Amino acid sequence: MRRRANPAGWPTPRTGPLTPAGHPLPSSTPGYRFDAHLEGRWEETPSARPHHNPGQAALHHVLTLARPVTGAYPLTDVLAAQAHLNTVLGTAHDLADTPVRLLWADVRLTVSEPDRAAATALQRRQYEEALHAQAQRQRLQAARELHEQLVTTPTLALAYWLTQHPDSAKDSIHTLEELTRQITAYAPDNAWVQVAHVLQSFVHDLAADQRENLVRSLAQIVLRYDQPDLAQQLQHTAAGLASTNGQGPAPRAP
Repeated sequence: MRRRANPAGWPTPRTGPLTPAGHPLPSSTPGYRFDAHLEGRWEETPSARPHHNPGQAALHHVLTLARPVTGAYPLTDVLAAQAHLNTVLGTAHDLADTPVRLLWADVRLTVSEPDRAAATALQRRQYEEALHAQAQRQRLQAARELHEQLVTTPTLALAYWLTQHPDSAKDSIHTLEELTRQITAYAPDNAWVQVAHVLQSFVHDLAADQRENLVRSLAQIVLRYDQPDLAQQLQHTAAGLASTNGQGPAPRAP
């Protein structure tokens, strides 16, 4: 049916409401959508080539504007998404390349209670997973830094291991002593290392006063070989042993 022309020669512009319901809109929560109920009106604008279905053109325009807005909000943030959307649609404007004007539009977003509960549980799981991933990254970074320190300072490796295994310290020291003994045993050319090891084993079983006498005797032997400085050091060591043994204070070093 042809429309009547107005006195200016243009047909009387059509006008009408937006289709109100049945418009799901995306949310940022994967797998969940808002339900949108629309209110609003549109009208034609003068054109030599009017649109065949201006109501659908206006509805398509509103939904096109709405999708990126609601898609930025989680399903649990329905009120903020609705306010943002109605701010975007709150003014009359002409559609681009289409002889239709959106006069006004208002959107009401709803979410079912089962979907809201499921989305809330999903957000909680995602938050916990993010915290777990962050903790893993921190542990990995700490492990890298510790590895770098242990590589650059090998003795730190033993110290760190002992702090983590305090009950094994005694066994660890025994293992190190046994390793030293084995290394010395396999170094026949380094006889003095073996002699030092024998002396250490011998001194280990002596009483404190016997150790003092041994050191004083060594000082006399070193002095015979014209080494007064070494002899003096041994004498001071013997004096320190005497002090430890309760025989008086150790003399001050010169």
